[in-house]
Amino acid sequence: MFGLIEHGAQRRPGEARSLRGRIELRFTEDYAPIRIDFEPGGILVEDAGDDEDWSPDVVIRGSLPDVVQVASAPLAGGIPKLTDRRGRAALARVAGRRVRIEGSTRLARRLLQLLQL
Repeated sequence: MFGLIEHGAQRRPGEARSLRGRIELRFTEDYAPIRIDFEPGGILVEDAGDDEDWSPDVVIRGSLPDVVQVASAPLAGGIPKLTDRRGRAALARVAGRRVRIEGSTRLARRLLQLLQL
């Protein structure tokens, strides 16, 4: 996930700098949750611990392949494109609750725009 975020920040530095918020990715597999903190000084990506002071603005849950499918789908207006096969597959994962997004939908859409390949 770090690689996707780094790649997106290099391709879209203005968007990366303007993002503010905390996102946590939680996987159904036995992977550690990932925290992403968009701060004025940079982007922090780390494995989530038991820090009770840290509260995410967005939580994205799902299997790793499903989360990657949603993150890598082509977008239109911050949501997966209905006119593209991969976009429809990503929307099906969200609609079928295989990927759940809780919290700020605006921040989640901006994250997807940053991660877009």
